[in-house]
Amino acid sequence: MWRETNSDEDRELVLSSQQGDEAAFEKLVRKYQQTLLNLVYHNVGYRADVEDVVQKIFAKVYFSLGKFDSSRPFFPWLYRIAVNQCYDELRRVRRSRTLTFTDLSLEETESVDKLISQASPAPAPEEERKDLHALLLSMLDRLPAQQRMAVAMRDLEDVPYETIAQTLNCSEQAARLKVFRARTRLRDLMLKSLRRRKGTAVP
Repeated sequence: MWRETNSDEDRELVLSSQQGDEAAFEKLVRKYQQTLLNLVYHNVGYRADVEDVVQKIFAKVYFSLGKFDSSRPFFPWLYRIAVNQCYDELRRVRRSRTLTFTDLSLEETESVDKLISQASPAPAPEEERKDLHALLLSMLDRLPAQQRMAVAMRDLEDVPYETIAQTLNCSEQAARLKVFRARTRLRDLMLKSLRRRKGTAVP
């Protein structure tokens, strides 16, 4: 989950790293490694070795650090490199993706629990809920890449919209719109699929 970063600490570590301090760079790696592992796992899944992808990200960061403007926040820049690497991995491999949206929030549309209850008014057995959850995961692959990334950052990592905007290089309003559209699209895809399963005509 998202946690507020210490920009002053990051700036000091970045400046030291730019001056060749390997220990300072290692501190940056330790600080953000788990966050990047989560991001890569949720967006690439088993289609690539997650730790290997994270190593690629930090390698790109290391060799690009000299060009980074240390007066700017470090985390959005790091996250943008990570997102772009995820795009590369997704383009490289086309097999089915495994994600772990265990509690996907649709705060501006409808929750997944509400969505599922529309198709199954009675409490669903555990196996049925697992099946519905698997269906949700498959629907995520149908989203455009930036919408998928935006909803992953917001709903899996609880990243603030301001940081999502910086990461995706767009305005905060555009970031909110990407998340909103992703949630709306997920809702529509889920409802259509569930209605087809029940033999109900889809409008």
